[in-house]
Formats: sequence, C-alpha cells, structure tokens
Amino acid sequence: MGDKVLSKQDLFKRTKIDDEKFQFFVKQEILEEKENYIDEDLDRIREFRKLNPLDRNDIVKKFKLNNDQINNFQTSGLIRETLFFSTKDLDIFQSWQKLKRLGYSDNACFKVLSEVGVPREENLFENKSLIQLKELSETTGIPERTIKFYEKENLILKPRIYKNKRFYEVKIQDDLILIRDMQNIGYKLSSIADFLNGLRDDKEKSKIIGAMKQELNEKIKTAKAIIKQVEAI
Repeated sequence: MGDKVLSKQDLFKRTKIDDEKFQFFVKQEILEEKENYIDEDLDRIREFRKLNPLDRNDIVKKFKLNNDQINNFQTSGLIRETLFFSTKDLDIFQSWQKLKRLGYSDNACFKVLSEVGVPREENLFENKSLIQLKELSETTGIPERTIKFYEKENLILKPRIYKNKRFYEVKIQDDLILIRDMQNIGYKLSSIADFLNGLRDDKEKSKIIGAMKQELNEKIKTAKAIIKQVEAI
C-alpha cells in the first residue's frame, strides 16, 4: 500500500505550518514545491521539528520577547536567521533571560553573550569535591536526619541544592566524625558549635586548637586517674 496523497492545504493542517513556514522548508530543501505530498514529506518536517522544537511565536511567548529583540539576536550573531529554534538556541535565550533578571539592559545582554558566550551550568553530580547526603550518611555512619539537624544548628556548612539533592563538601565528613566523637566524650552540641566556628576563623584557629588540646589532655589525665581507681577496687 502506497503513501497517502496530501494536498498542500492538508499538509499545512497536518504539520500546523503556514505559507511562510512552507517557503522556509522549501528554501531549506526539506520540501519541494509540488501539487501533492506524501507521508515521507511529513516525516521530514517532523524530524526537523524534533531538532528545532520551538518557532518564533513560541519564543515570543516563552521568553516574553518581541520580534525586534529576536532580530537583534540574529544580527548579533547569537543565533542564525530562522523561523525555528534548536536546543542550543534555547540555551542562549535562557541565558539572556537570566541576565535581564539581574538588571542588564538589552545591549549589555547581547554584548555579554557575544563576548563571553553561554555559561555552562555546573553538573554537581560530576563534582568530585562534593558528596550527596545519602553517601555522606553511609560513609560516616551518621543518620541522614542527624546530619540535617547538625545543618540546621549550624554545626556544619550548608549544602548546595541541585536537582532537589543535597551536596556537601567532602571535607564535612571529618567535621561529622569529630562532632560524633566529641559528643561521645561528653561535649554538648553548643560547645562543639563554638569550637567548630572558631576553627573557621583563621586568626583564632591556632589559639582555639591549642585550648582544645589542653582541655583534652586534662580529660585524658582524669580518665587515667579513674582507671587506676577502678583497677584498685
């Protein structure tokens, strides 16, 4: 069974294009000017639209742009002259939108994007200096809810949120183990918080560490004295 034959108007209805877009497809050699069209012609249009999902009207609505602004994208060399836009084009429009929200003028936006290019969003899943909450819990043996509590109490640095996931600095593992161990020998969370906050002050760090070492040595002496008393019983 052969392909179904379509008139030009049927093609317009099936693909939701108008004469301007039809002429664009002809110019791009995706279609030919002829009396009738077949399924193969439809497939070529659909394949093109998969790669270029939005037309000019979609861009106007999505990014609240006017036609003059879109033309400026083209004259600035940021996008090619076209009626349809690719995923790469969308990245440019989204970057422009972010700059506008920061207060940049249109001309400043075009200049930044032309000279610097589209900033690449960092993928935190690939960042080896970060660790997710679940892995952090498994590595330290500290429950996730406890880690969140420490975070709330400012005992550890706040995580970065990406794709609804918590990402902590890998070095926080050491802080968590220290918090656990200090609790095990009787330190209250408030004292631990004061100690950790002091470590983040470079000017006071050595002084804080010295005081803690002295305090711990006193605890060791006391512990040894208790052990002797127990052994003597």
